[in-house]
Amino acid sequence: MNEAAPAPWRKALRRFKRNPPAMTALLALMLIAAFCLFGPLISPHAYDRVYPDYVKAPASLAAHPSEEEARSGLETIAAHMHAHIADGTLQGDMARVTLQGDRPIDERLLAYFERSGLFGKPDIVERRDDGRTIMVDAPIHHVTFLAGADSNGRDLLVRMMIGGRVSLLVGALASLVALAIGIAWGAAAGYLGGRVDMMMMRIVDILYALPFIFFVILLIVFFGRHFVLIFVAIGAIEWLDMARIVRGQTLSLKRQEFVLAAEALGIGAAGVVRRHIVPNLVGPVLAYLTLLAPRIILLESFLSFLGLGVQEPMTSLGVLVSEGARGIEDSPGLLFFPALLLSLMLFSLNFVGDGLRDALDPKER
Repeated sequence: MNEAAPAPWRKALRRFKRNPPAMTALLALMLIAAFCLFGPLISPHAYDRVYPDYVKAPASLAAHPSEEEARSGLETIAAHMHAHIADGTLQGDMARVTLQGDRPIDERLLAYFERSGLFGKPDIVERRDDGRTIMVDAPIHHVTFLAGADSNGRDLLVRMMIGGRVSLLVGALASLVALAIGIAWGAAAGYLGGRVDMMMMRIVDILYALPFIFFVILLIVFFGRHFVLIFVAIGAIEWLDMARIVRGQTLSLKRQEFVLAAEALGIGAAGVVRRHIVPNLVGPVLAYLTLLAPRIILLESFLSFLGLGVQEPMTSLGVLVSEGARGIEDSPGLLFFPALLLSLMLFSLNFVGDGLRDALDPKER
């Protein structure tokens, strides 16, 4: 913080820095954001790449395929080619296999090697028995799934990164929507007061009574499934709490001497709200915003869990948790890893929010 910054903000920053849980949570949140933003750029897997031979592969530091997986894959390929394996050896990154058939083997069927995901393009080393026996060398593609693979054979770790991106993006954008609408509505209602205040807050009460899921379903029916609708729908509901908080703060601020002085100088209502009310709402609004973001992320996860959120091949942490819950019996890692990342994200945001709330508390100034 530079020296020109207001003294209360410098004091708030010092109080925040003296809060170990909040600082630890802030560091964790920054690491999670870096993991989600930059991880896919260096990952050897694309988030939508399917490895059909590694469906629900467990998390492991060892590279796939194992010798057993490679031999099983060769047998599957041989069956597709209407042949059987007469001999096969695995040496490092190369597999040499002799295929025999009752009739000449169609060499076009060697494309099954590349389609499997286990091997690369094979080279024919030898042909015998009028093409009924062929010997091929095929490079072995080694891949590693640090967090395992999902039910479609996609790398879970890179999908967690993409899911974390979506969850963080929805949390940020929906929070900004709630912030913009809530501050404008709450400040106007609180400053104008009287019948205008009563009418505006009754509208808020009516919107509170609308079921959230019903509102989302209506948006999907009218506008179709789209990623933008997620944060629009969430932000269009979550601004209600923000409006009430801002209205309460505005009712208190409009009786302060600096507001009365501005009114006495002839500044209009819009100018007073913009230049004197809103800047003094930053503290409580900022603290509430950091507590609102985790709730929005949970709402997005809930919508995705119900199938109303992002659609394939895109994903979010809610989608991954939903898929993991369905396969928890045979592949618990599919639920554990996305749930762990989501929990760390939510805990970090909550601790940062608590730290900001304490640092910006007027009683501590």
